[in-house]
Amino acid sequence: MAKKIYLSPSNQYGNTYKTGNTNEMAQCDKIAKATATALKRCGFEVKVGSSGDSMQNRCNESDSFNADIHMPIHTNAYNGQVTGGTRIFCLNSNGRKACQAVLNELGKISPGTADSITYQTGLYEINVPNALTVYVECEFHDTKTGSDWIRNNITNIGEAICKGLCSYFGVKYKSASSGSGNSSSGSSGTSSGFKSHIVRITPSDGVNIRKGAGTDYAIVGAIAQGGAYTIVAEKTGKGAKKWGKLKSGAGWIALDFTEKIE
Repeated sequence: MAKKIYLSPSNQYGNTYKTGNTNEMAQCDKIAKATATALKRCGFEVKVGSSGDSMQNRCNESDSFNADIHMPIHTNAYNGQVTGGTRIFCLNSNGRKACQAVLNELGKISPGTADSITYQTGLYEINVPNALTVYVECEFHDTKTGSDWIRNNITNIGEAICKGLCSYFGVKYKSASSGSGNSSSGSSGTSSGFKSHIVRITPSDGVNIRKGAGTDYAIVGAIAQGGAYTIVAEKTGKGAKKWGKLKSGAGWIALDFTEKIE
């Protein structure tokens, strides 16, 4: 029987983003939609709370749905100066394994590095639902780095959350497309002696993530300066001397704009 996931995107429209003339509710509605698409592809049964609905209605709906996981989806904020990473909350140690599975996937693609899991006893959507709650704060939206990253990586965030839940439930993750990056246009294969390694993004304005190894592939996201990412394959391609494939599966980046750190 398929596992049931109830997604409860933030209704906090008053929490404005640093960039993009948008707010937390608008972006979390998009993240929930992307997450639902990925989860359904992987065989989960999914219900998404209506945009702007109350927490009370969401929890009642989750219980009626007989959800296995109740997942509020939010983005975070502090003082406008800290891009703080992925924060995930649950009630107690019973939820830690599920939280860790999601953090393992989402944390490695977000620009902030202070990722954490915290037990929270005072949050309504953690205490009230019958289902185990995994409360996701995707990144900090009150910095330019965090705001830009969230807005430009909606699909990647949804896929990462899905990967985490697949890992927790022992379900095979199915990607949206199997041909990404396999075109031979302007590129050659990775050499047999290649070893995965970690790079740091060096340009102040970050780098684009592309669907394949070259500027002739569509931009599917972006990552900010300073982030460290694991490269699992390399190819030559248009627009850079060498392209690297991100371990997260998000796509390819131009390695000309990185420094190897491990």
